[in-house]
Amino acid sequence: MTARVRVDLSVCVMRTPEDVSAIADLFDRGSVRADEVVAVVGKTEGTGLAGDPVRERADTAVRTLLADRIGIGLEEVADRVSFVLSGGSPGVITPHVTLISRRLCDDPPPGEKRLVVGLARSAPIRPEDVGRMTHVHTVAGAVSTAVRDAGLEPADVHLVLVKAPALTEASIADANDRGVDTVTTDVSLGPDGGMCWSNDASALGVALALGEVPPERLHQDVIRRDWTVYSDVAMTSAGGEKTHAEVVVLGNGAHGRGALRIGHRSMRDILDGEAVYAALASARGEGAPNDGAADVVYALGKAVLPARPEVRGQPITLHRDPESHHVAKAMGGHLIASRLGRTAVFVSGGEHNSHQGPPDGNPLAVVVRREAR
Repeated sequence: MTARVRVDLSVCVMRTPEDVSAIADLFDRGSVRADEVVAVVGKTEGTGLAGDPVRERADTAVRTLLADRIGIGLEEVADRVSFVLSGGSPGVITPHVTLISRRLCDDPPPGEKRLVVGLARSAPIRPEDVGRMTHVHTVAGAVSTAVRDAGLEPADVHLVLVKAPALTEASIADANDRGVDTVTTDVSLGPDGGMCWSNDASALGVALALGEVPPERLHQDVIRRDWTVYSDVAMTSAGGEKTHAEVVVLGNGAHGRGALRIGHRSMRDILDGEAVYAALASARGEGAPNDGAADVVYALGKAVLPARPEVRGQPITLHRDPESHHVAKAMGGHLIASRLGRTAVFVSGGEHNSHQGPPDGNPLAVVVRREAR
């Protein structure tokens, strides 16, 4: 029998990369127990590229606070808490982190499936494996572990967050020193960038683990080439500071005892604001009224550049913009914020097409607070 759990999300604004005052206040007031935090997800200031020092500063600040409040060494935090931080908060996106906490409870069933979370840390992913089938299978194994940890069936999964290693000049040099090559020597977020290769191998690992694509369809020539193979629930990113993949699975389970539910719906393109309302309807469940956004707790999305420099048949110049990754995030952040009325949203992206979401589309998930039924 799967243990009954209560999962909560607490969104904490960060006014500077090291500002953890909102998190500390939650701990001080007893609203959240530090030892019940299992994942930290969020958007930081910075470049959003592989070696983003600002993202790493924010990461360190949060880890340090957790270590202090739990009473463990800084290096032990990684054994208890998964970190999925995305750098770059352009436009209206508010820098923030969201604490995901989980605890066992004996609360009565709420009458519908509620939010649960599962976590896993993959085996190491070497530089020469980033963006290749070994990366896909390594992430798939970790996703399967996280789904079991959540107590979910694949059909009940609405979001899989993955933060995996990105190629850096140092890691490429390390591989070459050992006599092996890497899938690319480009460390950017461009069409052949190492971050894109990492993100897409992770996304295909999600698709494989959840049965969204049969194993026989996956091989090296699919990665960053065949966009008809994708995951509808994967949101992946990469960082040069990572050596493993961190996996956070969110879905609705009958053993969930909290007040939250999650739903998802992919956008068909960057203009598809109606997908936000469809994701809300998915989260609220059958028969629930689907108006307003007062019940929204958190929203997460990707903002991927289309394969061709056009949207709905009209040409765009975004592909030629040297800051296209920032512009894409700003567009996605504004679209979601304008529908939900909140700016502390998780919007990653900037890749030139991706296996995250359908061709030219973008995955999207929304968490809402439900009344007892």
